[in-house]
Amino acid sequence: MKIEYVARKVDLGDDARQLAEKKLAKIKKYFNDILDVRLEVEQERHLFVADLLVRGKDFDIKSTSQNKDLTTAIQDAIDKLEIQARRAKTKLKDHKSRVGRGEPLVEGPEAEPEPEPAGEARIVERSTITVKPMSVEEAVMQLERSRSDFLVFRNSSSDSINVLYRRAGHDLGLITPES
Repeated sequence: MKIEYVARKVDLGDDARQLAEKKLAKIKKYFNDILDVRLEVEQERHLFVADLLVRGKDFDIKSTSQNKDLTTAIQDAIDKLEIQARRAKTKLKDHKSRVGRGEPLVEGPEAEPEPEPAGEARIVERSTITVKPMSVEEAVMQLERSRSDFLVFRNSSSDSINVLYRRAGHDLGLITPES
């Protein structure tokens, strides 16, 4: 693995270079297609800043660390990078295993329900809720006042059961049954 060193306002000695090479060798076990590694070290006032970038075939991972000690800043940046590499590798493995599990769906009367294999999702909590009639605007106000992620209500205009839920950010989603 080839490491490119960039030092600004800092003398990057052989000890720091050897430490970086030794610690970065751990990252090889997460990815075998690393194209290049770049370690930038600079001094800003009383702190050393270590920026580390690892580029691969289908990933880029970057970490930054600041510390009063140069070697500690480099170690912290590499540790952060290793955590990110571990997460990226796990995501990649999970994605590949999900894609491999895809089986064609069989529809029609000859399709039999398969028993649930052990280890699959199971119901661990049951609860009942009171479904109150209200308008969509009233449901939005009630959901915003509560800490819940969703609200089940009877739409007073259509007399059907609807579900209002929180989306990423501050947006809301509404599920209405098909009539």
